[in-house]
Amino acid sequence: MGHVGVLECLPSIERFIREGRYVADAGSARCFSGIFLREVAPGEVLRVEELYPSPDPYRVYGSSLELLTGGWPTPLLKVGEAPREAWAKLEWYNPFSRSIKDRTTYALVRSVGGDRLVEVSSGNVAIALSALGALLGKRVKIYLPSAARYVEPALDVLGVEHEVLDVTMTVEALEHIRSDVARGAVHTNQFENDANFLVHIRTAVEIDWQLSSRGIRPSYVIAGLGTSGHSAALGFYFGVKYGARLIGVQPSDWIPGLRRMESGMKWIKYVPAEVVDVSFREALEGVKALARKHGVLAGLSSGAVYYEYLRRRAEGVYLMVFPDDLFKYLPLLGMT
Repeated sequence: MGHVGVLECLPSIERFIREGRYVADAGSARCFSGIFLREVAPGEVLRVEELYPSPDPYRVYGSSLELLTGGWPTPLLKVGEAPREAWAKLEWYNPFSRSIKDRTTYALVRSVGGDRLVEVSSGNVAIALSALGALLGKRVKIYLPSAARYVEPALDVLGVEHEVLDVTMTVEALEHIRSDVARGAVHTNQFENDANFLVHIRTAVEIDWQLSSRGIRPSYVIAGLGTSGHSAALGFYFGVKYGARLIGVQPSDWIPGLRRMESGMKWIKYVPAEVVDVSFREALEGVKALARKHGVLAGLSSGAVYYEYLRRRAEGVYLMVFPDDLFKYLPLLGMT
C-alpha cells in the first residue's frame, strides 16, 4: 500500500466506521483505495453506503469477475438461538476457491503490478490466484507446503505452475520465492500486503449491513487465525462500532489454513483479541456437529470456529466467519 501502512491509517478508518463518512487526505487515500477497491483521491468524501452490496436479483453476470464482486453479499446463516444467538458468514459462496480467500486474493492482485505473480499458499489462495491469473492474463507460480498436496488437482485443471516443497508450514516456503522475484515476478504477499486487511474492512461493512437488516449487533466475533487479515479486520470494525470482542482461533496441532500466533502474524497485533486453541479432532467435531444440526458441510477451519462457539457460555450475539466448505478436505478425512 505504498509508503502508508495500515497502522498509520487506523485512526482514519476508525473515524470512518464511527461516523459513516470521511474526507480522505493524502495519507489515508491509499488505504481507503484498498477498502473501496478503486482509486480514492485526497479530498474525496467517502460514505459507507458506497460499500453496501447491490446484488442483481436475477443473478446474471456478464463476466467471471462480476460473478465475484456482484455475487456479494455471501449468505449469513443463523446457527444458534438466544441467549447465545449465532450467525455464520458462509464464504464458500465465493466462486473461484469457494472460500473467503477470493476476496483477499482479488485485493492482493489489484494492489500490485506486473504480469508474473508468485505466492506461497496452503490451499485457497493458490486456487484463487490461479483462477484470477487466468482471467486477467497473468502468469502465476504457486509454492505449496507438503500438507497442501490436496489442492494440486485443482491447480492442474487451472494449468498453473506450482511446486510442492518439503516444508510443513506456508511461512516456511517464503524463502523459495526470492529467485522468482529476482527474475521479475511480483510477490502478492498475503502475509504482509495490507490489502489483505483492508479488503476485509469492506467485508465487515457487508456483514454489518446484513445484520442491521435484522436489527442485530454482535457481541463477539469468532474467526480463525491464518494470515489474520479477515479476523483482525472484523475484530477492529465490530470492536469500534459496537464494542464486540474478538476471539481468535488457532490450532493446537494442525488445521488447514490456520496457524499459531508465534508463527508470526501482522494484523492481529493491532486488535485486542482473546486467542484460543482448538485441535484437529475438535475442529472435526465442530464440522460434524454443524452438519448434523444444520445440514451444512463446512470446512475444517470453519469447524474449529463453530467448536469454539459451542463451548462458549457467555450470553450475547456471536458472529462467526466460515472461510470455506468441506469438499476439498475430504481426502484428508480419509487419512484420519
